[in-house]
Order: sequence, then C-alpha cells, then structure tokens
Amino acid sequence: MEEAMETTTPFLTIDPMISSRLTPVFDALNGGNWSKMIDNDGDLLIRLAAQGVSNPEKRPSIPWDDANLFFLSCLDTTKNGRSRPLEVGISKERFGRFPYGDGSAMTYLREWMREYNHPDIFAELSTLLDSLATRMSGTSMESGIGRMNIKGWLSLEDITKLRKGITAKCWRPAADEPLDGGCQDAAKHLLAFLRAAEKRKVGIALRIHG
Repeated sequence: MEEAMETTTPFLTIDPMISSRLTPVFDALNGGNWSKMIDNDGDLLIRLAAQGVSNPEKRPSIPWDDANLFFLSCLDTTKNGRSRPLEVGISKERFGRFPYGDGSAMTYLREWMREYNHPDIFAELSTLLDSLATRMSGTSMESGIGRMNIKGWLSLEDITKLRKGITAKCWRPAADEPLDGGCQDAAKHLLAFLRAAEKRKVGIALRIHG
C-alpha cells in the first residue's frame, strides 16, 4: 500500500479496559452519581486510594480531570498496577498510524465501508464503529491533561458483536476507495485488537496521541 500522507499524523492506540466498569464510570462522570457508583465497586475504591486519593467516594476530592479519572479507573492492569497492553504484533503500528487522511484506520473504515446484503448487521457494525471512534465526543471525558485524548470505548460484549460484524459478509469496500485494499487492511488490524481483547476478556478504549 502506498503512503498517502505528506505529514506526520497522530498515533492511535487501543487500550485494554475492565469491561464491567466502563459503563458505570462513564455514566457517573457523565452527569451521574459518582458516590453511589463507587459504593458499589470496592475494587475501584481500593485502586484510587492506592494511587493517593484520600477520599475516593467524593468526586470533588479527586484531583484528576474526568478523562484521566475515567482512564485510570477502567484501565486493565496487572496485580501490581502496571499497564499490560494488548498483544497484537505488527498490527499495533499498522493500526496506530494509517497511511491516509487523518491517520486513523477507524476514520477510513467508517468513510469507505459500504453495506452489502445484510443491512441490519451492517447497521449494528456501523453503530459499534461509531461508539469506538466518537463515544467520548462532547463529554468531559474526551480530553485531559497530559495529552489524554479518549475517542471512545467498547465493552467485551460490544467487541464480540463488532468482531462478528466485521467478519460477516455484510460489507464491502466502496468502489472508489482511495487506497487499494485499504478497508481490508484496516479491518484486519482492528480485528487483531478485538480478538486479543476477547481472549483476555476485557473491553477497549481508543486513544489518540498527538
């Protein structure tokens, strides 16, 4: 595939997240009740306390912005609290900076995939791609200090649905897609992350590193 970008674009990563915690933390930070949420999640309370938060039950007492709080609350780590990225081999680099447009394989897929034979399956596929690429848009969790920029996320259940949708015969590349084999290539690298997440039984979050 020929390079189609003249300038360096941001790098994208897909991070492993604790699937069961994604929706509760998202809802709590998106106008919900933080104290009620954390009262039902003792492990999260312990995690935040271990990171120096003296009163995790009260949102105003936590010094982090919502983006960093969401990420640090939900990131799947080792027992020692260390980050453990998904193992996807070469797909990390190939997905991370796609050779077209804004450098995002997600943008490319959403722009150039077309429905084929199964409109219901394709509609769900499109919704899930949008959730991973834009769910955080317009929320307080979209960006924070330290260049934290979260585009979206999916639960483990969503990941399985997305993986089945991508591998189903419900889509094909647009006839005029600008990169020969571009959709297939982007889908292949995204699938590597989805399968790795399923194997590890985690959710995922899409981040952009400018």
